[in-house]
Amino acid sequence: MSYSRVILLSLASALPGAADSFSDKATPLLSRYCYDCHGEKKQKGGIEVHHLTSQEAAFKQHRFLENIAKQVEDGDMPPDDEDLLPTPEERAALVDEIRGVLKKLESGSFPRNPGRTTVRRLNRNEYNNTVRDLFGIDFQPGKDFPSDGAGGEGFDNVGDALFVQPSLMEKYLSASKRIITAIYEDPKKRERVILAKPGDKTTPEQAARTVLLTHASLAFRRRVTDEDLAPLLAVFGKKLSEGAAYEDALRPPLQSLLLHPAFLFRMEDDQAGKAEWKVNDFELATRLSYFLWASMPDKPLLKLASEGKISDPAVLRAETLRMLADKRSETLARHFAGQWLGFEELREVAEPDPKRFPTFTQSLRVAMYRESVEFFNHLIQANRPVSDLIHADYTFANDELAKHYGIGGVSGSQMQKVSLTDANRGGVIGQASILTATSLPLRTSPVKRGKWILDNLLGTPPPPPPPDAGVLPGDDKSPQGLSFRETLELHRQKASCAGCHAKIDPLGFGLENFDAIGRWRTTDANGAPIDSKATMEGGISFSTPAELKKLLQGSDELFLRNLARKMLAYSLGRPLEYYDEPVVSDLVGKLRKDDLKMQSLILAIVESHPFQNRSAKR
Repeated sequence: MSYSRVILLSLASALPGAADSFSDKATPLLSRYCYDCHGEKKQKGGIEVHHLTSQEAAFKQHRFLENIAKQVEDGDMPPDDEDLLPTPEERAALVDEIRGVLKKLESGSFPRNPGRTTVRRLNRNEYNNTVRDLFGIDFQPGKDFPSDGAGGEGFDNVGDALFVQPSLMEKYLSASKRIITAIYEDPKKRERVILAKPGDKTTPEQAARTVLLTHASLAFRRRVTDEDLAPLLAVFGKKLSEGAAYEDALRPPLQSLLLHPAFLFRMEDDQAGKAEWKVNDFELATRLSYFLWASMPDKPLLKLASEGKISDPAVLRAETLRMLADKRSETLARHFAGQWLGFEELREVAEPDPKRFPTFTQSLRVAMYRESVEFFNHLIQANRPVSDLIHADYTFANDELAKHYGIGGVSGSQMQKVSLTDANRGGVIGQASILTATSLPLRTSPVKRGKWILDNLLGTPPPPPPPDAGVLPGDDKSPQGLSFRETLELHRQKASCAGCHAKIDPLGFGLENFDAIGRWRTTDANGAPIDSKATMEGGISFSTPAELKKLLQGSDELFLRNLARKMLAYSLGRPLEYYDEPVVSDLVGKLRKDDLKMQSLILAIVESHPFQNRSAKR
């Protein structure tokens, strides 16, 4: 579709009384048959559809439109016990309108928008990494900061969720004092930071200007102006006039750098009178470094930015590959994959019962976490296909984790690449970090594991449980000798629970051979044989993790779209909107074109329109 055609369509849709097929055909059907249970007064299952009053509104709620279409098409909604039911023709009309909206989203037949990220403060991880790269301080001074909440798409680098609490400013002040003290107490760090000193031809003011200009340029991640330097030099001059030695007079302005808004916040300039624009080279360098390293741009990257070269496609691509080869890119595994896949929870949230699982030691916990980090990092460094996330014939383990898995021939405490011969184990589904994080202290949880596959892997989260769902027992040891599966079957008999559990539980049942800390088992806590047979909607059956993975590999569109969506959101630091869906489609297309190689996805994101541009409005 031509650009002029898109503009015409946009203008037409904005005119009063403009034709909107969705509002004309779909909204009246939703109002008639759905509002009683999913309207303004009542939202059964947490689902509301009364906002779907136009095509634009449907665009904004696109993430659950396909679920609505399928339930209407299959006759699940409205349920048969309702007094008023749509005719087959009405069902078909509603489904057509919904899928028409989804088709427009996929094709991108509407005006594109690169989106707009709010001003973002550095989160704890970014603060620690930035201070490390700026001053060589690696004791994680931000560890005492309040925890960062997860924003849209579930990441802690989303600007909308990075609030500035009053207590945080006190923490910033305390951290800045500890950082400067650590520099001055270490002769090597002190010499590295105070890189210019007064001499025969250099006054204290000139030397201080060199020191502060150098570090401010790095800390602010842009060109530093005389206006930026003036207050810093004024503080230095005041201390010097009071009799302080040169290096001591530099302490306050160096500390001020760590409290400056340009250091603590990632800010991007607006361009008046424009609907959208390309970010400048310094902003692009900053976007790139915090995406790949969760830290500031290094000197080579800032030098290219100052020369106006970063926006050159060939230079940007080369720098991306250079940065991926750097060890700092492991942050993609720790912070992106850790939050997306959920193995970050293993570090502090997961707490297997020590009496039930005495082999779960702190060192084993660390090895489980490192397995997932090393695995994802290997996908990037070796440019492996992203399908390895579903199944791979290798993993990373040390002697303790290998013993946990029943793998022989591994020695030493260091993590190492290990070949797998058991098809049940490969990929993230068979990693103990995931299996432990999706279990309860005393038992496995087919519900949590099934939900994890639907939500984290496929991006199709089930609705929240109804208020009357009840609570399942926390232990799978049953005085009545019932297996946990049998207990869950009783729970599923509730009409309000059956629909969702029919989608969730089979996926979790297929993983029941893995116990609550990821070991392979053939009997449950009651000594009965594990029943891992599962049948999905449509009569699709499987009974092992290996068979489940084959199903996921055979139909990978949802997985690839979800991976692309999650990484794009992480790179941008904002929730994705409906206008990002064509970008996601483009990313998946490029992935498929290059044999699903991980670096292809990362490069495609960096080269994408929203990564390099900014709009005046969301």
